Amino acid sequence: MLLLVGCASNNKNRSLYSEDESVLAATQKVEEYSSTTVSPRLNDKQAQDVLEQLLLVSKILLDPNDGVAINKMDPSKFMVYNMLSKMKLGFVSTIGLSHLQKKTLRRWHQKYMQDNPADVFFAPSADEIIGTRAAFGCTHYARAFMAVVKALGLIDRPEDLRYVISSKADDYNLALEKQDVHRNINGHQFVIVKIDDRWTAINTSKGVSVPLPAEFDPEAIVPPHNTPIRFQAYPNVVFLFRKIGSNWDDDCGDDSLSALMNISRSGAPDNSDFLWETFEFEDQDIPPE
Repeated sequence: MLLLVGCASNNKNRSLYSEDESVLAATQKVEEYSSTTVSPRLNDKQAQDVLEQLLLVSKILLDPNDGVAINKMDPSKFMVYNMLSKMKLGFVSTIGLSHLQKKTLRRWHQKYMQDNPADVFFAPSADEIIGTRAAFGCTHYARAFMAVVKALGLIDRPEDLRYVISSKADDYNLALEKQDVHRNINGHQFVIVKIDDRWTAINTSKGVSVPLPAEFDPEAIVPPHNTPIRFQAYPNVVFLFRKIGSNWDDDCGDDSLSALMNISRSGAPDNSDFLWETFEFEDQDIPPE
């Protein structure tokens, strides 16, 4: 689950990528990592079931030795570096970091943090995440997973693998009640996959899955009605589906804090209106404090 920091800003990061390149693209870096690191481990396990294979991919990406976070830094390191850089003291926050970590910190600061420092949570592409192996947070893991699965050819049809954005129900309710477009709404990014005509959610931050109701339809995720989902890793939290990609190349446009907050309120990255109704907690849900 993400802890969002900073305040809303204009969504300008889209210019970092070519118009026809999704941040979920299976680039050469992704292909190389998939073939040299992920594929051999899949072959060793000889997983036959598709879902089992996908969960193993997710666990490999989370692995402390082979995963995409071996050069990970605490997100606060980026924020401190950003503040100190304004005083020409950014180097102080790099003390104790490896050469690759220092390089990534400077690169991501320059590429993703100029409009809003919090954009570093959402702007890096799968290519960048896998190339640096510096992933942190659910957005990074979901994007890396999507790209690797495509590179390995584990799913046949593009429409059967989709990137998902969700929001915390209590955060959304409070922002809606106050009509506060400046309030941050925490959330979670993950993936859904269709196997044998049934949709399953994969929590790519944990390497586990949640079966979705038989009647679940990703095309029906539109305002104003809410569709909830809960993950075992976050037992006291109800998430609400906000946007689902149309296929495995659709990144939903959540590449900045501003765009993500718009999606949380309206389901679209360029609309800040509150279009979803209040979520009514039921008996089995844990109500907000």
